[in-house]
Amino acid sequence: MPGGYSYSQVESALACVFGADAAGQAGWLRGRIQHLRRLRLTPPAEGGPVIYNFEWAARWLLALRLERVGLNPADIVAFFEQNWERKPGSKFPMKSLREVIEQARTPIAKARKAKTRHHSDDVWLIVTFDFHTEFPKIGLVQPYRRPHSNPELDNAKGFFDYSRSDVADVVAIPLTESLRMLETALEEAVEATETRSERV
Repeated sequence: MPGGYSYSQVESALACVFGADAAGQAGWLRGRIQHLRRLRLTPPAEGGPVIYNFEWAARWLLALRLERVGLNPADIVAFFEQNWERKPGSKFPMKSLREVIEQARTPIAKARKAKTRHHSDDVWLIVTFDFHTEFPKIGLVQPYRRPHSNPELDNAKGFFDYSRSDVADVVAIPLTESLRMLETALEEAVEATETRSERV
């Protein structure tokens, strides 16, 4: 679809990322996506078919992953609405969710250029649960990154030391890898659509 993807292409790509078979795609996955759409996590319809760009596909991917670790869909959508764009004076996130997605995608191109699957800048999303807030704290970590200014910095050790010292329940989501899989799956979904069109 010019300028983006169709709903069916995005749904097929997400099914691939989450390992859903045909029944799962038509069942639980579609049901969860439709629920997110009813909560208005969807691009606006402007008098024609809705076109989804990669950013929208990534929003659904992230929302579904956060659902999978137990967060309420309505709370997730509210969090997205509050934090997708950077807001002046906002204490969290230090970056908007859009910027986090962009940062997590950057290592994909770097790895492709280096002809490797992974890169030291790969990003993990960190979901920290505590007893003081209903919605967890969400941040990021690059465990394999070694800044030139401080090559001794061990991000992985720092992450585990933090979770141990705070006795925190933490979920780590491999965000860069999830987005890498989504990119590939969307490309395959587009190719499949083109192949079907040629057969017709």
